Amino acid sequence: MKKILLATALLACATPVIAQPAAPAAPAAAGRGAQAPLQIPNPHYETVSVSVDVNASADAVWARVGKFCDTSSTDTLAGGCAYLSGNGEPGTVRSIANEVLVGTSKYSYTYAQAPRAGTLYNLYHGTMMVTPLGRATSQLNKTLFLDTSMLAAEARQTMLANIKTRFTQQVQNLKILAEGGKLPAARPAAATVTAAPPAPYQNPNPRYVAVPMQVEVNAPADMVWSKIGHFCDIGKIGAVGFPTCMIVEGTDGEYGAVRSVGREVLVGKASNSYTYAQQMRSPGFYALYHGTIEARAVTPTTSTLYWTLVYDNSTQPDDAAIARDIAGRRTRFLSMMAAVKTLAEGGTRPPDPAPQPAAGRGQ
Repeated sequence: MKKILLATALLACATPVIAQPAAPAAPAAAGRGAQAPLQIPNPHYETVSVSVDVNASADAVWARVGKFCDTSSTDTLAGGCAYLSGNGEPGTVRSIANEVLVGTSKYSYTYAQAPRAGTLYNLYHGTMMVTPLGRATSQLNKTLFLDTSMLAAEARQTMLANIKTRFTQQVQNLKILAEGGKLPAARPAAATVTAAPPAPYQNPNPRYVAVPMQVEVNAPADMVWSKIGHFCDIGKIGAVGFPTCMIVEGTDGEYGAVRSVGREVLVGKASNSYTYAQQMRSPGFYALYHGTIEARAVTPTTSTLYWTLVYDNSTQPDDAAIARDIAGRRTRFLSMMAAVKTLAEGGTRPPDPAPQPAAGRGQ
């Protein structure tokens, strides 16, 4: 499998972001091996989702809007989008708010914004998705997911309403393009009051790596998804997975669900696919760790199970350490995927391997 190593000095944020107060000092972790406390112990996760039906097939729509920078053409304000690093595969950074492509599926992608120094991290994620409706029709959806707990009620509602207005215009413009139409010429942005520059990124020089993995399965995609599609199905495949997994907040399968493994949060989803992230802890390095699982049909009776990790490995000291880190993750995740394959094909779970010490970092 091909991996992407991306090194970049990220630019200042190019689009408005939510103002956040300075992070409070964190108490010391208690006990040997204890994890640092969550930066935001009581998040308030919310989503903004807009959809539009399109008179074009899902394949045609995705060919027009499925690239990471395609949405830049939908704003009537002058602007643009360029890749600061990468080529549009997972781990790519685009100039729009320096957003990172953290997950993809056949008809979707999910992106995130990296945390900034001295601010509370709102776990900002967006997902663009196309759903087939018929041979020549589909639905286009854009969803924003974030933590609004640091905002007062009135400011929260104003911010969400403004985002919904903008997203609605974006998907309407994407519909026009997907149906073969043309948008009006871009107009210059109106003058605005100069705001204070945003805080620098927590890590100004990230190095994002993507670790893609796949396993062919002799079973329909829906059967595969029935074995791994719930957020804690990783706890049902024995010791190769995470047997103690449980949902600790939210609703399984919905945005904002939190599982006990690594305090991982469901931040993106599509048909037979979901993307998860880990909550930020304070203090410490935040690797923007993400995983995406997808079961994709190949034929009516066969499918491919995909699992892709994206994270910042810039703390690794050298190429040998990077290779060891990737190899270790690949070995563990391929073992879990093999267990899912066995179950989906009607077999029984293989014997559990000898237990290994927990790494203390979730997945």
